[in-house]
Amino acid sequence: MFRYLKAHASRNSSDVTTVASAQAGWFLVVTLALAGCVTTQPQADGSTKVHFSLGAPAKTELPPANTSTQNSPVRTTETIATTIRSTELGGIFSKHPYDGTPKTYFPRVAVTVKDWSRSDCWTATATIWWSKSKSEAVPAFSVCWGQSVGYAVNNAANLHLFMQQMAVEHSGNVRTSGPKPPMLAIPDRQPIEERQQLAFQGFIQQLLLDTGWQPGAPTNLWLVGYDAKAAVGATDPVASQSAAKPVDAKAKAQLEQVLACIAIGQRFDLAETLLKQAGWRPDQGITPVTLGDPVKVYGFSVRKVAVSRDGGEQTYRSYLTGVSIQQLVKSASLKLGKDGKTHGRLTKAGVLSAGMEGSETTLTCTVSTEGTEG
Repeated sequence: MFRYLKAHASRNSSDVTTVASAQAGWFLVVTLALAGCVTTQPQADGSTKVHFSLGAPAKTELPPANTSTQNSPVRTTETIATTIRSTELGGIFSKHPYDGTPKTYFPRVAVTVKDWSRSDCWTATATIWWSKSKSEAVPAFSVCWGQSVGYAVNNAANLHLFMQQMAVEHSGNVRTSGPKPPMLAIPDRQPIEERQQLAFQGFIQQLLLDTGWQPGAPTNLWLVGYDAKAAVGATDPVASQSAAKPVDAKAKAQLEQVLACIAIGQRFDLAETLLKQAGWRPDQGITPVTLGDPVKVYGFSVRKVAVSRDGGEQTYRSYLTGVSIQQLVKSASLKLGKDGKTHGRLTKAGVLSAGMEGSETTLTCTVSTEGTEG
């Protein structure tokens, strides 16, 4: 996955060091629009203190697979993990904030991922270092994140800053559970698949929120890695269902046509079946879901989509990760609007328009259904 990120890093940020850019390239695209609300202040120890205003996180409850509303433990083959907020890690950095002095270089937290199979919850263990010689082990806990647009927008800037940081005093490329952090907070190679990229982002964002992490201190939170020996017991029902049942070619073609605003057929049952496999519900409105297999929209690979077919207006939206507005405008043959800001065009099916949702480029097909069906 990070070979792909490295290919984009040089294009997205020219003022970040080469190593950090290679790791964070994809995330710079996601967070570029929010980077302007950050101020920095050099510190005596050589680090940079970053002032960033982030809204208080919403209460996070532990969901069952593919939801975020039920407060129950995550079950794996070996353990029942409690939520991170019920452990010593809950708000640890808010309780022990960094004030710019060496005495607040601690606590430090080293996290090891144990189960990364789900799309909404991962489990991990951690080691807290209260000083260079005093540590505390934290047994298995769960980190579960929301999937709303507001969640992603509110936390994208902190994710960007976390991915960019490089430790001043570190153990180099050797990743251990401490007390010294590695050079990079996140491993440059990870055993996750392409479909898990959004899950990885959600995990890190929620980890930062639940621990109360703030930028500015010398690296005090890092990901040691993924425990290959750990049993991956909690399976993602969406992923397993997609893997077990081949995607219907007609359903895929039908979904691609409506996302591109080419044609909206009288029957949408095949595409709806494909969407439901990804956890979509007809009454959920414009809430995105992640497809098990990507679809092609104007030459771009799309996994994240939002479909609303309620009322007199239908909306079919593609989320184009790593694609700029300019690239989308050219590929989809969109025209600049009279306002000189928006891009779109009329099609036989509806109105096709480019936009931004949070920091993600979107392509939306809007269809008026008043007086018609389908």
